[in-house]
Amino acid sequence: MSISRVYSCDWRECNHHVQTGGLRPPLFLTVEADGGDPLHFCTWDCVLKYAAEKPPCETIPMGVAD
Repeated sequence: MSISRVYSCDWRECNHHVQTGGLRPPLFLTVEADGGDPLHFCTWDCVLKYAAEKPPCETIPMGVAD
C-alpha cells in the first residue's frame, strides 16, 4: 500500500494539481512563509500573482536623499 498526496496550486484562480507519494510535489515551487504552512505553486506566474494580492511588508517613502 502506498500513500498518495494531491497538491494543488495555492493561487486561488489556478486549478493545476499533481498527485505524488513524496513530501514535496514534483515540478512545483514550494514557498515557506514566516511560521506558516508551506505554499505550493505550479509556475512563477502563480507565485507573482499570489504575492501581488498581499500588502507590502515594508513601505519606503520617496523623498530627497540626505
